[in-house]
Amino acid sequence: MAFNCLLALSTIAQNKPYHFKAGFNAQEADDMMVLNTAFTDTTKNNQFIGFLPSYEFKHRSASIGLDNVWDLWIRTDSTVVIALRGTTANPKSIMADFYCAMLPAKGEIVLAPNDTLYYKLAQEPRAALHGGFLISFAYIAKDIKPKLDSLYTKGYRNYIITGHSQGGALTYYISSWLIYLKKDGIYPSLGIKTYASASPKIGNMFFVNDYDNINHAEWAFSSVNSADVIPESPLTTQQLEEDMNSPNPFLRLYDKMNELPLIKRIVLKSAFNKMKKGANKSSKAYQKYLGGYAEKIIKGMLQSIELPQSVNTTYFLRPGVNISLLSNENYQNFFKTYKSTLSHHGMKPYRFLLREYYEGLDPLK
Repeated sequence: MAFNCLLALSTIAQNKPYHFKAGFNAQEADDMMVLNTAFTDTTKNNQFIGFLPSYEFKHRSASIGLDNVWDLWIRTDSTVVIALRGTTANPKSIMADFYCAMLPAKGEIVLAPNDTLYYKLAQEPRAALHGGFLISFAYIAKDIKPKLDSLYTKGYRNYIITGHSQGGALTYYISSWLIYLKKDGIYPSLGIKTYASASPKIGNMFFVNDYDNINHAEWAFSSVNSADVIPESPLTTQQLEEDMNSPNPFLRLYDKMNELPLIKRIVLKSAFNKMKKGANKSSKAYQKYLGGYAEKIIKGMLQSIELPQSVNTTYFLRPGVNISLLSNENYQNFFKTYKSTLSHHGMKPYRFLLREYYEGLDPLK
């Protein structure tokens, strides 16, 4: 009897009480980071028994698309967790990062003959997304859909989407896709929450506004280590006409310069034109090399794929409520003993900083 009581108490201690609800939860965020470390273990048929208390591993996909893999876990409160793998050493995965053309957030992608994915990730018609990540999303969405149908039929209604690095970027695509499937009545009772960490920038301002609007600053969170370079990428250029709302007071200001004295008018118009043309030139070069040229490489890797027409923008932003993990003195002391190829980008630095700013988490092992 005494042994059974101890066993019961041990089980309760390991399986923390969970409830699916809005708002950032540091324990939940830390759990998601732990689940994402499972991708580093590629042991065939590993069932991850006891990997993280309260979470049961259910499925790992094959490598699909641009070397994309996703895991399925179920929490003790019946919350389904979909974890998305980050960048690997595979050239396909690397090209997913570097194909930086912007593609429409609503449209269709031909994956193979007689296999077209129709997608809706925003209702704002000007919304556009990072091309490499959108391709990755297309293959993942196609692979997830049958599992999702089965889970929904069985009564699973609450979902957490999570990923680190490139996987973090893909969380926004999958969660926005699910939210619009819910809005369109395909899965009318879904609850969707997103935890991204170390994500690069993934879409233009119009997509970010759309995404943040449908999440109401309650359901999507982006953890960023202030010392990490990856969330600063890809490089971004804001064009005056393409990337700003209209009517645009800056363009009207240019016309007002005609009322200035001659010398002032010449100097200010010259400076204005240099800034405008410089931004346009930079964006065009970006689209040429990391758009057009990179697209040819992608199509060599995925020979049947057909993509929508790219959008004239390279104004990259990242959506979600920003969870800023500021590098501090304790972190710098920790970092001196931490060795990793991408150092500040690793999971352990993120989990260390999470503990610097949020109480109640178990000590980092």
